Amino acid sequence: MSEPVLAIPFLAGDLRPCLDSIDIPVRLVVIDNSPTGETWDVVPDDAHVIDMPTNIGYTASVNLVIRSMPHEPYWLIGNHDTVFAPGDLSRLIERTESGDVGWVGVNDWAIFGLTAAAVERVGFWDEHFFNYCSDADYERRCDLAGVRREVIQGDTTHAGSAVIKGYPEYARANRHSYPQEVAYFEQKWGVPVRSDGGYATPFDSGDPHHTVPDLSHLRELAWR
Repeated sequence: MSEPVLAIPFLAGDLRPCLDSIDIPVRLVVIDNSPTGETWDVVPDDAHVIDMPTNIGYTASVNLVIRSMPHEPYWLIGNHDTVFAPGDLSRLIERTESGDVGWVGVNDWAIFGLTAAAVERVGFWDEHFFNYCSDADYERRCDLAGVRREVIQGDTTHAGSAVIKGYPEYARANRHSYPQEVAYFEQKWGVPVRSDGGYATPFDSGDPHHTVPDLSHLRELAWR
């Protein structure tokens, strides 16, 4: 089998600690959502950089990797503020390739493996979530579709929302978008984020894959 795809969405900050901690051969893909193309002087020459004209957000970045490389058996997707502990990527790949689990994460989903079989059953991530709550939404959809998910513990670290903490303009944008993402989750599932109960289908529609594309909603959430 060829080297696995490791995709890192990037907006701002220091990407070097993440890249320097990769301890296995991978096909590195960086989705550069930064306004100035900051990653070009940082990533290795053999990496593939997708230079976006605007910030499409984390959720759309996940889908972009899947859509642009649809023949992969699975994809590894991380965060730019993740630092991989030695051996954690190998363990993640081993579990993802095991065939008995569709979505495997390390610690708090700082890095995860998502199989093509899982996406075929569950679908793409819901891009009505710009940055947040899309993982909780996908957890729920996996559970309802009978796709097994698993979190393994390791020493990988994830700064978590490092961009928001370090860039006031993105913190302001997040204060605008995050409450709407939470409200959308509650509308979609009838319960707060990561709560039990609620609807068995999105919006209680009876259609397990029901999603209404709404361009005006995406425009409202998009960070500028």
